[in-house]
Amino acid sequence: MAYSTKIPSIKVKTSIEKFNKLVEVLSIQSGNTDDYISKKSTKLKEKLLKYSVPKEDGEEKFVDIRFYQNEVLDMFKILFDGVKDEIDPEEDYYQILLESRNKFNKNDEE
Repeated sequence: MAYSTKIPSIKVKTSIEKFNKLVEVLSIQSGNTDDYISKKSTKLKEKLLKYSVPKEDGEEKFVDIRFYQNEVLDMFKILFDGVKDEIDPEEDYYQILLESRNKFNKNDEE
């Protein structure tokens, strides 16, 4: 049977500074008391350091990162867990979303 590779469908182009911050967050979260967050953080950090591609476009240096959809979901969980106690929304954005969707649906019906 022939070996086939599947390239992750989500491409992220990021600066070196943001790449470093992302890997640092994953490094911090690797020590999380939540076993799921800890394991996923470690796995994603290892993947980023192994498979991300440093690139240059003229003077600009950046990092090309590829993710599978499930990895993006894990990244959101990890990032949200990292800031869960630091962010207290001042508005009910869910309510704003509902109002926005109602307006959108009314305009769509007309």
